[in-house]
Amino acid sequence: MTSRSPGAIALCAALFVAGRVFATPAETPPIPEAEPQIKAAAEALLPAYAAATTPADLTRLYRLQLVAGHYAQAEATMARLQTVYRSSEPARANALIPWRIYARTKQYEALSAAPDAAVGRAFAELYGSLSSTQMADALAWYHADLDALGQADAAARKACDGIVLSACASAADLISAHEALIAWRYLTPASASPLRADAERRFTIDDTLLIPTPDGAKIAVMLVRPRDASAAKRVALMNFTIYARDDWSFADAVKMAAHGYVGVVAYTRGKGRSPDPVVPYEHDGADAATVIGWLARQPWSDGRVGMFSGSYNASTQWAAVKHHPPALKAIATNASNAPGIDTPMQGNVFQSFIYPWPFYTTDTKALDDATYNQTARWEALNRAWYVSGKPYRDLDRIDGKPNPVFDHWLDHPSYDAYWQRLLPYGREFAKVDIPVFVETGYYDGGMVGALYYLQQHYHYRPSADHRLLVGPYHHTAMQTGVLPVVDGYTIDPAARIDLQDIRLKWFDHVFHGAALPNILRDRINFEVMGANQWRHVSSLARMAGKPMRLYLTDNPDQSQLAFSRTPPPAAHQGPELKVNFADRSDADYEPPENGLDARNALVFTTAPLARATEVDGLFHGRFTVVTNKRDFDLSVDLFEQRPDGGVLPLASYLGRASYMADRAHRRLLQPGRPQTLAFDSQTITARLVAAGSRIVAVVGAPKRPDVQINYGTGRDVSDESIADAGTPLQIRWAAGSYLQLGVR
Repeated sequence: MTSRSPGAIALCAALFVAGRVFATPAETPPIPEAEPQIKAAAEALLPAYAAATTPADLTRLYRLQLVAGHYAQAEATMARLQTVYRSSEPARANALIPWRIYARTKQYEALSAAPDAAVGRAFAELYGSLSSTQMADALAWYHADLDALGQADAAARKACDGIVLSACASAADLISAHEALIAWRYLTPASASPLRADAERRFTIDDTLLIPTPDGAKIAVMLVRPRDASAAKRVALMNFTIYARDDWSFADAVKMAAHGYVGVVAYTRGKGRSPDPVVPYEHDGADAATVIGWLARQPWSDGRVGMFSGSYNASTQWAAVKHHPPALKAIATNASNAPGIDTPMQGNVFQSFIYPWPFYTTDTKALDDATYNQTARWEALNRAWYVSGKPYRDLDRIDGKPNPVFDHWLDHPSYDAYWQRLLPYGREFAKVDIPVFVETGYYDGGMVGALYYLQQHYHYRPSADHRLLVGPYHHTAMQTGVLPVVDGYTIDPAARIDLQDIRLKWFDHVFHGAALPNILRDRINFEVMGANQWRHVSSLARMAGKPMRLYLTDNPDQSQLAFSRTPPPAAHQGPELKVNFADRSDADYEPPENGLDARNALVFTTAPLARATEVDGLFHGRFTVVTNKRDFDLSVDLFEQRPDGGVLPLASYLGRASYMADRAHRRLLQPGRPQTLAFDSQTITARLVAAGSRIVAVVGAPKRPDVQINYGTGRDVSDESIADAGTPLQIRWAAGSYLQLGVR
C-alpha cells in the first residue's frame, strides 16, 4: 500500500563547519560548497577510506572526494561501486549515473567550461549515449526529494550539535550527506531540460491528456510512444495509480516505451490535473476501463492493453478486470493490495499503519509527503489512543484532524457490499479469462492480497492462467531492486534476479509470442530460502511434500510451551491465555531486537530439529476453544528460532474469530461453550530450517497501540472502549488443537 520509494538518495544530508563548534539553526541556510574548512575536513578523512570495498564505505569515499575537489577520482570510485552493486544489487548501479554526471560536470567546470556547457557535455557523454533501455533504467533513479534532504540535513546536524567536527564520530557521514544535498540541489534544476530533451529525441510524449468519463469526471493521463515510425501498431501497457508524482510516472511510462510498448500512466480521478474530488478505490475500476477503451481506439494501437504495477496499483488492475473492458488482455501485479482484505483491515481487524495514508493521497493533487512522513505524530497518536482507552473510532478526534476516508472505512467492518463492489467477488473470478502474473515476497505485506487474488481465481476458475513468482523480497523490490539483506536475512544468490525484466519478458510472451521465462515454467514458482534453489509446482498445496501436525499443549519447554507431534489425550488440560484489556501499563513496550514479541500471547515450540527441514507453503490451524467473550482477535506468527535465540519469520495469520467462517458475515461466539476455529495462514513461506533450530509459533490476542482492540462485547469493535474491558479475556484450547505445516 505504501508508495514507491525513489531509492536514489543515499545517506542523510548534514551541515557542519570543519574545526568549528556549531549549533543547529531553525532553518538550513545555503552553504558554499567550496568552503575551505569543509574541503580540509574531507581531505583529512580520505586516507581512512582509501581501501574501501563495501558499498557504504565506497559511497563515503566518493562523496569525500567530491567535496575535496578530486572529481576524476570520485568518478573512478563510483565506477568501482557500480561493479560492486552489479553483483549484489544490480538495479542500484544505475543510481550512480546522475552522480557520475555531477562529478564529470565539476571536472569540466574546473577546466573553465561554462556551467551549462559543462553539464550538457557530461550529460551527453554519460546519459545521452545510452541505449533507450539503458536510459530507462537510469531515469528511474534520476530524482531526489529535496525537502526530505533538507529535513534530514537539520536532523544530522543536530547529532553533532556542540561538537567540533574533527571530534565528531560521524564526521565522514556528515560530509557525505552534506554533499548529497549539494549535489541534488545542483542536479535537480540543471538536469530538467537535458532529461526532457533526451526523452523527446527518443519518444513521442503527451503528458497533458485529460480523458473524460461517462459520468463527467476527467482522468489525467501521461503517454509515451517510441518514435520508430516504421513500427507496426503497438500494445499499450498502463499503470493506473493514486500516487500522482510525475517523475515516478514518467519513468514508468518511459520504461515500457523503451521496450517497444506504449507506456501509459493514468491517475485516480482527482489526482494530477484532474479537477474532481479524490476518493480512493471507489471509481478506479470504471475509470481504468474508460481509459483502456480510449487507448484501444487510438490510431497507433493494435487494440490490446495490458496493465502493470503494484501495491495500490495492483488493486486498480483487479478493479478494472471486474468491468471486463474488451481491450484488457493481461495484468501483471506485484505487492498486491486488496481493499477490505489486507487494508485497511486484515481478517476484519483494522490496523493503524494505514491511518495517515488517506492524508498522503487525498490532501493534495500530488502527494502529501510532509504529513505522511510525520512518524512521531502517528506513533504518538497510536500511544495516546491506547493509553486513553477511547473507542477506535475516536482516532481522528484524538489527532485533531478529521479523517473522513478512514472513518468511512470503519463503517464497513464486514467484507460487505461496499468492499465487494471494488474488486471481483465470488463467482466473478470465474469470468477472469486473461493471463495474470503476480510477483510478491516473503517480506512483503502485499503478499496477503496477492494470495487472496490467486486463491479466489483458482477456486472459481481452476483453469486460470495465473502465475506466481515469490522469493525473499520486500514491498518495493520491484521498484528499487532486490536487496542483498532483508530483516537480517542474507538473500540467496539464486533469488537475486531482476523482477522488472521478468515482468517484461512475461508481457513479451503474452503479447508477442516470445518464450516464457524458464523461471515461470509452472503456476507457483518459489525460491526456497536457505536452499538457494527455485521450485516450480502447479498449486499452493503442492509446495510442500507432506504435512507436519503440531498440537498445542501446556507442557513447559524452558520459558515456552511444547508442541506435541502426537495428539494429547482428550482429557488433557489444554493451554490457557488470559489478556487484561484494561491494563495499559505496556504502552511503551519495545519488543526485543531479533526476538519474539510475546505480548498477550503463548509461545509454542518444537524440540530442536534433528535435521534440516523445508517448511513450505501455507499453514493451517484448527483450534477448539472455550472463551468467556463473544468475540476475540487471533494472531498466529510462525518463526524459525535459531540456537542463538535469533528468529526468522515464516508465515502468519491475523483474524477476528467471528469472521473466520465468512469475512462478509459476523457470527458471534458463545461464551463458555466449545467452538472450533479453522483458518489458513494469509502468507506463505519456503525456508530450509536448519538442523538445531526450532519451529516456534506465537499465538495471541492482539492488544497493542497499532491495532484495533476487540473487547469481545459483540458490538462494533470500533465503538468499544476500555469501559467494555470487564474481566480479562480467557481462551482455553482443548486437546487436539493444532497447527499444520507443509514440510519436505
